[in-house]
Amino acid sequence: MLEKSEACDKLGAKVEITRFKGLGEISPNEFKNFIGDSIRLDPVIINKETSVDDLLSFYMGKNTPERQNFIIDNLKFDIDSA
Repeated sequence: MLEKSEACDKLGAKVEITRFKGLGEISPNEFKNFIGDSIRLDPVIINKETSVDDLLSFYMGKNTPERQNFIIDNLKFDIDSA
């Protein structure tokens, strides 16, 4: 909470704090401000053997623990920018 207090002190009395559970809750205008020039987008490649229904169920379904494990197992970051 120290980081929050420091940010509020720096930004002043009329600071607005917003919390999103996921990207689906962000409006297009908010999303534009949320992403930066350094965003990295990776394509999802679909071939004959790939089921679109399975992909959508995995990435957008109610399988939160599976998706969380997938993100953790496949997380990549640039050490120079960390």
